[in-house]
Amino acid sequence: MTLSIAHLGPTGTYTETTALAYANWLKETQGQDYFLCPYPTIAQALQATANQQAHLAVVPVENSIQGSVAMTLDMLWELENLQIQQALVLPIAHVLLSRAPNFEQIKTVFSHPQALAQ
Repeated sequence: MTLSIAHLGPTGTYTETTALAYANWLKETQGQDYFLCPYPTIAQALQATANQQAHLAVVPVENSIQGSVAMTLDMLWELENLQIQQALVLPIAHVLLSRAPNFEQIKTVFSHPQALAQ
């Protein structure tokens, strides 16, 4: 059986990185085949798992700066048939890219609020 893993998308999110690392670990240790299923929201990823459209979900629960991810905790409370199976930890590192030749010339930074908080 191929395992379907729901996660917060789109491609390139830290949640996808974590889901891929977990899936690769399952492949290496248990020979488990998988495919990743990105969803636009945490709620949709968890609902897909609760509705058996995916076998499991990888979602953010907490980050060291912002604390708990309220949407995840709310959905886990609401969707009673889901159980936490494992905690996965992903160290986060951000990069500031610019065409400016030096840091002082950067005037505006665009980012996701969660990334700015980290």
